[in-house]
Amino acid sequence: MSMLIPTAAGAVSKVFLKQWCNEVRVTGLPTFLDKLNSDRGVLTIANHISVDADLVLLTQLHSVDEPFMWGCLPISLFMDTRTTRWTLGASDMMFTGKWDSWFFSRGQVMETLRGKGIYQKAIDRAAKKLNDGQWVHVFPEGMIKQDTLNELRRFKWGISRLLFETDPERMPHVVPVWIKGFQEVMDERRGWPRMLPRPGKNVSIMFGNSINSAIDPLMAKYRTIFPNPWRPATYGNDVKEDLRVEPEGLAAMRSELAARIRDELMKLGNDGRLEKMLEQKPNRIRWNRLE
Repeated sequence: MSMLIPTAAGAVSKVFLKQWCNEVRVTGLPTFLDKLNSDRGVLTIANHISVDADLVLLTQLHSVDEPFMWGCLPISLFMDTRTTRWTLGASDMMFTGKWDSWFFSRGQVMETLRGKGIYQKAIDRAAKKLNDGQWVHVFPEGMIKQDTLNELRRFKWGISRLLFETDPERMPHVVPVWIKGFQEVMDERRGWPRMLPRPGKNVSIMFGNSINSAIDPLMAKYRTIFPNPWRPATYGNDVKEDLRVEPEGLAAMRSELAARIRDELMKLGNDGRLEKMLEQKPNRIRWNRLE
């Protein structure tokens, strides 16, 4: 019963890709599934390109990127909390009432407080999920971007703090995912009816290889200086106060790691594989596999 919402979301996402879209192309999925079925946690990061939709899944979705991009996964994964993604959601967008709070919390969304900075319990909880071998997904830009799709905004520092909090003995697989086409499903400039996703669009979902080798040196540098992750004595402080009491150099390390992760995600979106994929015959989405 606890997996009812994730399973329903997974089923609706599969129907969306199979019936609502014109063409769906997916690449890199087998390698991603191998990572997901390993004994390590998985942290996926993706570009964020579609706006919210009302009356989908009987509530308001923050975007159609999530959860529809996961409709390419086997439905069985949504029946197990370990192989169903956890993600972060802003309280003022997804936890605005009893129904929304119930729905999204059971859909494995962890509530974050907008404007409260990176030192909050949701980040700690997400790190624990990774340490426990589960899957966490984030959109590190922190907002939707539809103007120039091949460029990414500066990543929020929360992605760095999340990784800094993980157990060095159980470092999660960090996997970039690049999506395209969802910006046409829910375009910011769409007319009436604004609440409904647009049918007949072509979407692409590209899973990259893990980027751990690119970020391991930065993680090692941090852990050499901070064997135990640094945190303020209490949470809920003014963001400027947290930054003021931080050890010297911590902000620079956090910024460097976020920039490195951003670079790796942009490499995936701009390395030419997407264009080659678009030239190929689209995948046929089935309920239990891709072919």
